[in-house]
Amino acid sequence: MKVFIVDDEFLQRQLVKKTVNWEQLGLEIAGEAEDGEEALEKILEEKPDILIMDINIPYINGIQVSERVKQVLPDTQVIILTAYGEFEYAKQALSLGAVSFVLKPVNPEELTEELIKCKEKLEKIHSQKSSFQKMKEEINQKQREQYLLERLSGIGGMEKEENIRQVLGIRAPVCYVVLLLRFKDKEGKEKQLEEIGDMMQDYFPEYECLEINQQDEVFLLYGENQMGYQLQLLSAYLQEEMNQGDAFWGGASQPRTAFTELKEAYQEAYSAGRKGKQQKRIHIFEPMDMTTFLGTVSYESEDINNLLKKRAYQKYMDCVSACFDRMKKENVIQQAAYYVAMDILVHFSLYLAEEGIDVGTQVEVDQRALAKLQDYGSTEEIREILEMILERGRSLLEGQKMPATRKKVSDAKAFIDQNFSRFDMSLNLVADAIGVNASYLSNIFKKEQGCSLSKYITSVRLEEARKMIRKYPDKTLLQISEEVGYGDVYYFSKSFKNQYGITPSKYFEESK
Repeated sequence: MKVFIVDDEFLQRQLVKKTVNWEQLGLEIAGEAEDGEEALEKILEEKPDILIMDINIPYINGIQVSERVKQVLPDTQVIILTAYGEFEYAKQALSLGAVSFVLKPVNPEELTEELIKCKEKLEKIHSQKSSFQKMKEEINQKQREQYLLERLSGIGGMEKEENIRQVLGIRAPVCYVVLLLRFKDKEGKEKQLEEIGDMMQDYFPEYECLEINQQDEVFLLYGENQMGYQLQLLSAYLQEEMNQGDAFWGGASQPRTAFTELKEAYQEAYSAGRKGKQQKRIHIFEPMDMTTFLGTVSYESEDINNLLKKRAYQKYMDCVSACFDRMKKENVIQQAAYYVAMDILVHFSLYLAEEGIDVGTQVEVDQRALAKLQDYGSTEEIREILEMILERGRSLLEGQKMPATRKKVSDAKAFIDQNFSRFDMSLNLVADAIGVNASYLSNIFKKEQGCSLSKYITSVRLEEARKMIRKYPDKTLLQISEEVGYGDVYYFSKSFKNQYGITPSKYFEESK
């Protein structure tokens, strides 16, 4: 804790500094001043915990300084130094918040005793504030989760609740998806959730996780307008990489932009989850007419993807071509052909990443070209673009040379280390910056680094926040959270506690 001394007599200030064992008390001298004006300026800059001040100082007396300090720094403890004849002034100082007064000449034992009282009072104040802050965070988290669960189930209105969401720290999404996951084994759910959340953050840096019951979890995934492809990538990756034993299944809604449609999005996820349960996978909701049309398409995703895994590239290309021949012959609607093409592209992109093929940002360019045909264009046009993409990828696979993955991971880490404070920091941003495909980067980063890219971003941000709390005790948690790249102080506090097992406010108190 910091102590500041104010007295117009130099020798008196020296006496105060030399008569107390500051180190033993756990205190340090932060500064000194010889008059009221100088004192106010320095005190407001240093923000000391304890102020030792002569009552009779030039320009602005000790009582006035004490009053002004208490208005700005109400927790600061004030010890007044006074001569015997100034006792009435001292009583006035006590009424304005001074802890006590010490008569001049200063008795070392008496001053030490008063300093101990100040320190104990400050520790009590800090303890109460820390407990209150912890309780406030817990209440806020419960209220936040309760609010979202109620809106998912359709309880309460949504139209005029922007202020409530702002108070609870719930962002207004540009676009969002509701993802419902059900776990077969509730005992293993916590470990699986940690791994799923780790991977989920690569594709959707901001999301909410809400427990429905012991087996069900709902995720609110926040993103930009084009979320469909990212959602398909995430679903496919979770299914193929993390769910070999059919440990979970679920459903996802279509991307939505209006928060007032939260209930409808949850109903879509729930409906898709019923189909996901039958197939033991994550199913993305499709409107009923699309589901009907897809039922008529002769498309076996698993059979085609198995050819990829067997490296039977020509047979794979033939199967895709035959599938589109059948759709053309059966006059399948264009939307169904687009759905099939996107499913093929997603699995092909993941396979390229697994094989260490660096295709730069070309896959995203291809995906956007394909997406332009979602609402117009013929099945044949969709086929032409898809086959062009697959042919390019096959050429890379057949002439494969393992890329310098370690260099790419090193470039990614360097970019993160230099730009972690950006609010838009994400897998896609890093991938664009170093010129690789996002899925490819996600795959090689985890293999080389032993953790996901999103987890690395989080660890860099939180370590910097930890240092800042120690170095800049005067900064608020909101300021620190923003300076390390968090737009939401609630999410920052939650992440900090997950990383270090302690809330940032508690860490701040313990680091003093």
